[in-house]
Amino acid sequence: MNFSGYTFLRRINLRRIILAVTLLSLADVTSGVFFGLFFPMGYFSDKSITRIASDLAFVEGAATFFAGALFAFFYSNISSRVVVLMVTGAAMMGLSVLFGVFS
Repeated sequence: MNFSGYTFLRRINLRRIILAVTLLSLADVTSGVFFGLFFPMGYFSDKSITRIASDLAFVEGAATFFAGALFAFFYSNISSRVVVLMVTGAAMMGLSVLFGVFS
């Protein structure tokens, strides 16, 4: 796999990563608002909307990164789809930290 410059960016299809991270983060914020306003009990009690979104983004990012790591471990050649999974998972975990700073 060639990790140099433009070839690498084109190969991992950066638009897919941006679209996936955007859709997942919108889903996290929407569900954070929903659970924060309508279910103020149990796990969601005394948590802000950004804290709920941070928790959800970390869980999604960790699961996505783990799936990409498993595919990379069990198959000998690492395809661009596996790299997309791992980069998307890492981006979601980073977004979780960003949400956590504001909570």
